[in-house]
Amino acid sequence: MAKKKIPEEPENLERWLVSYGDFITLLFATFVVLYALAQVDATDFAKLEESLKNAFSQNTLLDGQQSIMDGSQNLFDQQQANSFIPSLMLEYISPKYEEASFNEIEASIKELSDLGDLDGITAKMTDKGLQITFDDKYLFAPASADLNKKAQKMLDKVGVLICKKFVLHSMRIEGHTDSQPIHSNKFPSNWELSSARASSVVRYLIQRFKFSPALFTAVGYADTRPHEDATSPNDPANRRVEILIMKNSYKSKYESGPDIAANLSKSQQDAIQKLRQQVISSVEKDSISPAARKLLEENKRKIDRQKSEKLSEKNMELYVNIDKENNGDKAKDLPKVEQRVIKLKSNIPEDEDFGL
Repeated sequence: MAKKKIPEEPENLERWLVSYGDFITLLFATFVVLYALAQVDATDFAKLEESLKNAFSQNTLLDGQQSIMDGSQNLFDQQQANSFIPSLMLEYISPKYEEASFNEIEASIKELSDLGDLDGITAKMTDKGLQITFDDKYLFAPASADLNKKAQKMLDKVGVLICKKFVLHSMRIEGHTDSQPIHSNKFPSNWELSSARASSVVRYLIQRFKFSPALFTAVGYADTRPHEDATSPNDPANRRVEILIMKNSYKSKYESGPDIAANLSKSQQDAIQKLRQQVISSVEKDSISPAARKLLEENKRKIDRQKSEKLSEKNMELYVNIDKENNGDKAKDLPKVEQRVIKLKSNIPEDEDFGL
């Protein structure tokens, strides 16, 4: 008897749905990941990148590195030690950091200008970047491109604000004059004068703050770019020098020049950060008077002692500064706890409570 023929199973015409379902799932996962990456704060990404670079640059156990149990500093402690110096990569890739730094520099210049420390200097944001304008009468003598001592001190104050935030951003220094003609052997016209003044500022910033020369462009406009507030071509407001700290986005689109940050090695980054810290400390030390420096050092010693002698009688003696002549009798009637708030001749900030 012949075997009964087993009927063939009908062909599954819907097998493609399995592959299609896998494809759709992978496509969905891809877009989810892309969306998540788009929401990552560049600041956090830069911190992660810097931490990874530091981690992989550390010596291994085979190289004889001390372990954490031996008391060596961990990476977090190393980062905290230089927390006031931002990461180079943070400056390089983060528009959020760039915008916040521009705003901070602008606000600091306005505050110092209102106090009279930066008289004749203004700052404002433009589409190109942060524009800092110096009234040239505070920088140069008439028909001169030599920076005087006062001008150097003003450049020091502005330079420190820039150096604390930016050491990789390109800067364009622009010299401007009014329409009054000049004829001398050194400066045959305002073109030479405006260019020489811009070059003087560039040279000072490079020598003083050790900025890379590749970051700078010196431009002389003579009287062809009147100031927005000028009433005539011969208005003194036209005589000025401007420092433009360019946005990374603007530089990449409209400015040519080497990208010095792209190929920096770990050792080069560390060297730049170390030099930056030394320069800032040196300039700030030079820009303060000896009397003010002595007062700051005394206050620092007082604060250090206060931290370890909280509410002690000796602590009271450190912080209570009573004017014996004018307030002696009144002070005698106050309890010791109340006397601590009398700081008649002290430069200690009023918002400090010193834990008392």
